[in-house]
Amino acid sequence: MNETSNRYEYLTNKARLILDSGKGYRDNTLFPEISALSTDKRDPIDVATTEIMRCGKYEVCDFIINHYSSSLSYRDYRLLANLVYEIKTTGFPIIDSIKNDQLRRVVNKLTSRFNYCLWLCASPDDIYNHYVKEYIPKADKLKPGYADSCPDFSIKSSLSLEEYKNRYVEETNIPTDNIILCDLGIEGVLIAYSN
Repeated sequence: MNETSNRYEYLTNKARLILDSGKGYRDNTLFPEISALSTDKRDPIDVATTEIMRCGKYEVCDFIINHYSSSLSYRDYRLLANLVYEIKTTGFPIIDSIKNDQLRRVVNKLTSRFNYCLWLCASPDDIYNHYVKEYIPKADKLKPGYADSCPDFSIKSSLSLEEYKNRYVEETNIPTDNIILCDLGIEGVLIAYSN
């Protein structure tokens, strides 16, 4: 436990709540499916690589650098730092098979004993208030039609919090042997474990 508490010294309160309670929450139909993906949407290596290379989540790289530096070689560190820079300056997706393979190797170092990976929020309220009421409507203003591409969004946005929780939110129990790959506070944590 001491190793875990040291390793996770800078987690947000939301991430700590997930770890302390051993429970997380998600809506499996929150976002549209990306049909072009051929990766396993629960495999830790596939999930982390897709989030970084295809979705531009440089925060995953930042988190790995900040929390697992002792497990990283100099090459690993440079790769992650370069990916952060590339995403921030040129955007995404990053189509580079060599970087993709290198990133998979780095993630495998951290997750080799795990076979499952999910984004989880600390409470159903966080999903409803942040994603349904705030994030998706803002994204729709920037990219009209985005909300319509999210499954059942018109129904979800008209439901009360209790109705939404009962109809769409799943509770997931998390084993004590796990690894957090990203912590975005109210937006959730990316966590890998064996299922």
